[in-house]
Amino acid sequence: MFESKVTGETSPTIVEAYRDYAPSPTFKRLVQDLLKALPPRYLVGLKTIILTNQAAGTRAQKRQKLWSRNRKIRLADALGYYSAATRSSQATIVLHVDSILKGMRPWELRAPLLCYEPLATVLYHEIGRHIHAEHKPVHEGKENVAENWSRKLSGRFYLQHYWYLKPLFYPIWFITRIPQWMSKRFRRRP
Repeated sequence: MFESKVTGETSPTIVEAYRDYAPSPTFKRLVQDLLKALPPRYLVGLKTIILTNQAAGTRAQKRQKLWSRNRKIRLADALGYYSAATRSSQATIVLHVDSILKGMRPWELRAPLLCYEPLATVLYHEIGRHIHAEHKPVHEGKENVAENWSRKLSGRFYLQHYWYLKPLFYPIWFITRIPQWMSKRFRRRP
C-alpha cells in the first residue's frame, strides 16, 4: 500500500491498494493531474481516493450492492464508487483501476488526449457525487447530477491541460450543438 499527497491542503490522499495486479506506472500521475485541475473548494471534505482492483475487495464488499439508476448493481462490478462522510469516517472515493483500464490498449495510455478520458469520466463522476452531497445539492436524480459534473469538470480539465487545442474545441462544440438547435427550432413550429 502506497500513499501520496497531491499538492494543496484540501487535496485528498491517494492510496494504492492492489492484490495481484500492477497497473501502468503512469496511472497515479494521471489521477494527480486530474485532481490538480479541480478548484480546491470542491475537494474539501474528501479524505482519500483509493486506487484498487476488484480482487482486492473483501468478501463483504464483493457481495455488497448499491443503487444506480433505479437498479441494484454489485459493488465489485462498479468502475468506482463514492462513500459519503459519516460521523466515524470521512468521504472517500474508490476506483477499480482494472475495470477502468479493461477496454484500453497499452498505446492509448501513452496517447496525450486518450489517456485521460476513461479515468476522467469515472473520477469526475464520483467527485460530482461528492460535490452534490457536500457542497451544491441539486434536486434532480443523483446520477444525472454526477454525470453533469463529470462533463463540466472534464471540459474544464481539457481546456486547462490542452489549452493549445482550444481553437479546435469551439468549432467542434458548435458542430455538436447544431442538431440540438435545429430540433428546438422545429419543435416550436405548429
